[in-house]
Amino acid sequence: MMRKDSPTFEAVGTLDELQAVLLMKNLKKIAEDIGRIMSGKKTKVNLVTEIEKLEKKVIPVNKFMIFSNKKAVYLNWVRTIVRRAERRMVKLEDKKELEYLNKLSKYFYLLAIIEEQK
Repeated sequence: MMRKDSPTFEAVGTLDELQAVLLMKNLKKIAEDIGRIMSGKKTKVNLVTEIEKLEKKVIPVNKFMIFSNKKAVYLNWVRTIVRRAERRMVKLEDKKELEYLNKLSKYFYLLAIIEEQK
């Protein structure tokens, strides 16, 4: 029997929280990918392509961002949950999932910046 504070439960619990927050704003494709990570399946969203598109829209940032736009604040909050999930997954040593989560945090950071720069 696994303890509730085991690294696996910590990781899955954080991914579950992330999925719930994603579904609050109807981000179904990414939420489905988080579900795939929790069940050990391969993710489907190509974040590299999405990040490249977003990077073309961002005005370069050379300072620490403090978001004030409501949507940007939400997107940054999602990013922080992704980063926590990534830290929890480190203990499980699943490099493929860590790479996905790392890219996902960058994706949400770029979305937040774009929203803030509107």
